Amino acid sequence: MTHEEFEIESKKGMKFRVAKISPIDLMAITTTIDFEKFEATKTLISFCLENSEVLMGEKWMPVKVKGKDVYQPLGIENDFVALNEIFVWMMENVISKTFTKSSE
Repeated sequence: MTHEEFEIESKKGMKFRVAKISPIDLMAITTTIDFEKFEATKTLISFCLENSEVLMGEKWMPVKVKGKDVYQPLGIENDFVALNEIFVWMMENVISKTFTKSSE
């Protein structure tokens, strides 16, 4: 999955998109989902934010730079509503698609 664009309620007018994600990385992250463990949850949230991009002028920038505490757009690191909206969108529209339906 790559470059699917989306918007979030708290940042009207800003465009976000899914960055190019390695299928192996995407499949691997699904094995770490465990909301009972802090480090696993932190890894999952970081993965979602690091694989989301925001349109800044005419250039797409990562919402979170991989392995660093650097965020775009400026100040979004303090906007927990916006970060949560991006995380939830990624979980619902990217991560959940890697799971097969158990009822089938």
